Order: sequence, then structure tokens, then C-alpha cells
Amino acid sequence: METIIKAENLVKIYETESDRVEALRGVNIELKEGEFSLLMGASGSGKSTLLHILGTLDKPTSGKVFFRGKDLFALSERELSRFRNQKVGFVFQFHYLINELTVLENVMVPLLIGGKKKEEAEERAKELLKSVGLGHRLSHRPFEISGGEKQRVAVARALVNSPEIVLADEPTGNLDSRTAHAVISLMKELNRELGTTFLIATHNAELESYADGIYFIKDGLIVDKTQ
Repeated sequence: METIIKAENLVKIYETESDRVEALRGVNIELKEGEFSLLMGASGSGKSTLLHILGTLDKPTSGKVFFRGKDLFALSERELSRFRNQKVGFVFQFHYLINELTVLENVMVPLLIGGKKKEEAEERAKELLKSVGLGHRLSHRPFEISGGEKQRVAVARALVNSPEIVLADEPTGNLDSRTAHAVISLMKELNRELGTTFLIATHNAELESYADGIYFIKDGLIVDKTQ
């Protein structure tokens, strides 16, 4: 399988007048096309920082990230914005849905930002919401649906632009065990059907059975990998 994203010697240091935190201390990671992988580690181990840098939401202090061989941080801000909109889907622990918008409108947002016509965006969003079992919730607002349903909306939104990779940061962190497994099962099913690469940061060991590979991070370093 072809390498889709690769990080080399990523270092991220946060400094204030009184403190210096090394969030990443030389991380190397390589994801293959179509992989469904977990990034596991305790709170504060660097999981979120690594995902944010891989998705170009943040920049490393040093080191490089390559997407299909292209050095991402050599791109302009406009090019990076286009990369995030078209190539990467994000799912967060706190789903960040917009309460003023319906479920359907929330999923349409990335398409509209990318320049799609409203009719096209609506059709694509409906299609994805039906595929995640929410065809009956299109006109509901986020505060009218359950936590598990909100995460399924977030998954649909992450996939609406047909990204090549989805980065999910503790997507089951606020869910009960049964709902967490349902959300991860959904992601795994979409991974199989669409061939989308997934990297999911979690500290939930119960999810290991879903993974093609697991990367273990501790104190800002990848310390082990299983396939």
C-alpha cells in the first residue's frame, strides 16, 4: 500500500515566560492508504498535538509532514486551507456542531466552504447522513439529538468532502461503552466501504480489536507499534 502521510522528527514545544513543555520530542509515524489505525496513550502524552500537526491545524517547532510525498508546511496558508478542506476530515471529542443549524446544514458546511452549489451540497449531505443512520434527523438541531447521534453527524461532516484521511481525536471520549463501540464500528464500516484512511486517538483499550495497526505514544514519543 502507498504511504499517504508521513511525519519525520516532529518536535513541538510550547513556551511561556514561566514554563516550557515538550509536547512532541521527535515523532516519526507513517500511515498507509486505507489503514484504520489507533493512536493510543494517556492524557497528556501528545496525541492531540500530533493529530493537529498531521492535519495542519498547528505547526511543528521542527520536523516535517509529507502528504503523498508533498511537504505540507512548505505550502502557503491558502494551499493549506484547501488541503484541510479537501483532503482531511476531522472528528473531535467535542463534536463542535453549530446549534443554530440543522443536522443537514451542519454537514453541508464544508461543501459550501469548498464552493459547492447548495443543491449539490444538500444532496451529498443527505446521502451521507442516511449512510450513518440519521436520515430521519435531517431537520433536527444538535441540542435535539443524543450524544451518539451528534458524533455520527460529526463523522458524516468529516467525510462529506470525500477526504483521503480522517483524523479523530478521542471521538468516543464522552460516550458510554455501547455507543462508543457503535461509533467506532461505523467508522470501520466506512473505512472498508470508501477506502478512507483513519487515525483515531484514544485511550480506550476496548477499541483495539477494530484496528489494523496501533501506535503507542508516551511523553511525546512513539514508543511502540503493532500491526
